[in-house]
Amino acid sequence: MGLSDASWFAATVAILLGIYIGERILDIDFSVFLAKNRKKGKIKRMMEQRGDTTLQKSGIRRDIRKAFERILIPLEKADKNRLPSRMDMTFRKNIVRQIDRLNQQKLCREILMTDVETQPDNDFERWNNDGREWRESIIKCSALERLISTEDGKIRYENYRKHAYLRILQSRHIRNSDRVQKKKSYYSTVQKIICPSCGASVELTGQQVVCEYCGGVIRSEFYDWQTERFEVYERIGTNLRRALLLTGAMGIVYVCVFLCLYMIEDTEVSLTAGVGAALLVFVLILVSNQFFRNRQEKMADSIVRYSENYLRSCIGDAIYNETESDELMDYGIGNITLKKVVNTEDITKIKVKVYASETYLPDRRNPYTKKVKRTLIMQRARYPERRREDGVFFMEKECPSCGANFVPDENHCCSFCGYSLKSDNAKWVLIK
Repeated sequence: MGLSDASWFAATVAILLGIYIGERILDIDFSVFLAKNRKKGKIKRMMEQRGDTTLQKSGIRRDIRKAFERILIPLEKADKNRLPSRMDMTFRKNIVRQIDRLNQQKLCREILMTDVETQPDNDFERWNNDGREWRESIIKCSALERLISTEDGKIRYENYRKHAYLRILQSRHIRNSDRVQKKKSYYSTVQKIICPSCGASVELTGQQVVCEYCGGVIRSEFYDWQTERFEVYERIGTNLRRALLLTGAMGIVYVCVFLCLYMIEDTEVSLTAGVGAALLVFVLILVSNQFFRNRQEKMADSIVRYSENYLRSCIGDAIYNETESDELMDYGIGNITLKKVVNTEDITKIKVKVYASETYLPDRRNPYTKKVKRTLIMQRARYPERRREDGVFFMEKECPSCGANFVPDENHCCSFCGYSLKSDNAKWVLIK
């Protein structure tokens, strides 16, 4: 078949196949063209709902709303004294750095939202890992992020995200005595206790609370949540993502069918070979992707007490602890790919590829974000000391890992995050 005929025939096959599949996977919604669903209409709703935070009228659960507000309000007020007491130390450094930079520029960061949805449906996603209970909530919405002058109220910068996502990640330590029960959720029923002094019902917010009725100090073994991460990002819509994948698939089909039609004289044979070649390419892509996932899981399993969230925190602390740029406002550690794991008798050494983002706020200029890709070599003890918290309480200290005021156990471990004060052999240290 000639070049022109092969090109037109292959394009026809790809388009017909794309239409057939598109009718089944794409959901065409013409309501997006209505005035209320356009950018101007959504921003108008955001301004009407503007208050202390735009989550107050969103209808999401109170505990989810509080988790987000404890980070959103300090940013909106540019006040680090409003930050919650229970935060990962690396994450706290990140937020404090951001607020300090905003104060230097006499700005505050406001995030307005509308069309708020939570994923999963109005609940946290929960799991257990590395002796900790984790919970995560993701808000899907349309968001408007603004930097506003605290002097004259003028808007210095705006960033509208039609398909915005806000993510909060929290964790808390699981006692060894409770960990053997293998529950999905720990301490969820230990939210209220009866004050032994006056008999009033007191809501627990930490290991030590003060009764609002009689002023009595109550100590308990309740472990409250520690905020590990907060992110604001944008993803393309589901329909657009499927349309892009379908376009890529149509491109593969077109190339395969075109080459076979052009190189093989028999039209029926060449068409069959072209479709078969396209299917083979799809299978190779799926197999290679699954091979990569299995390789990552195998390397992670070879690391004792491996936690990607803790590794991410160590990487962020190691890279940005000595950052010299005063204009850096915010940074985030994205995907982490294990490239190599070497276990010796005493040490575990890993090679990781890290994808990070750095947001800068220069003087008298708009902020900008720079994507960074780095390859790091880190190590720690192969068998980190097991973190425990059961024992005799004897004195209060400030944890160098999570910053909480806690009473250490008999093994000198933080009762909130399990950090060992005797040795820091669980921490990943940057070598190169």
